[in-house]
Amino acid sequence: MKKLKLKLLIPVSCLLTGCGIVEIPEGDIKNFVDQLDYKLAYEHVNTGKSIITASYYVNDVLDGQVCSTTYFDKTSDTKYYYINTEVEGSFIGNDSDQYPYNNQQILAYLDSEKNVKVFKKTDEILENISYREEDINTSINNFFYLELEGGYHRGGVYYGDYIKVNCGQFYDFFHLNSAKDELRYAILTKSLNSENEEIETLHDFVVDKYGMIITLESTSTYKARNVKMKTTITCDYNIEIEKKYEL
Repeated sequence: MKKLKLKLLIPVSCLLTGCGIVEIPEGDIKNFVDQLDYKLAYEHVNTGKSIITASYYVNDVLDGQVCSTTYFDKTSDTKYYYINTEVEGSFIGNDSDQYPYNNQQILAYLDSEKNVKVFKKTDEILENISYREEDINTSINNFFYLELEGGYHRGGVYYGDYIKVNCGQFYDFFHLNSAKDELRYAILTKSLNSENEEIETLHDFVVDKYGMIITLESTSTYKARNVKMKTTITCDYNIEIEKKYEL
């Protein structure tokens, strides 16, 4: 059975439906959304950590899992990027939707003389790879977004554009916290796939005032087969990072 590939872009059937953008009603939520801007988010966040876990369950038993932990520091004098991906169970294999390893780590940074240092270790085997400073920049930028089209950033943990496009149409499912500095979206939907199979989907995320994901959970349950696919994300920003300099 086809498994999940671990991606930062979490597709949600109930959003991005192709309808025109609906105006957001006046009020605190509109004020929050109106201030979202990618450039402000990128300038605000200098260091970050994310943990992304994709899990596949059969009959409520964990069948396979991928967990990817990323750290970065994009300040000009200490550019640093590290990602550790751990794979278990049915996610491991040679099919196109599986991973051919149990563990892979990639580490890239600038040393004190501005030389690029890069390491890649797959299942305890070091590999030779080539990296330039711009490649470190690209890896860090991909933390925020993977694709940019028509000014719309998608595929990373910056969700500001995603919210601006959808908040008006799905306004009733967005809620501010009491401090008005975090916005939550939560919805449970049911749909049918091409095989007329019912899918129950829970999508729940919280962003900070810059539109950066704090937490996310997206779960799709195929009730007839008792199969569940779940993705979670947790992020921290502008934190002290314990860096490693070799693998």
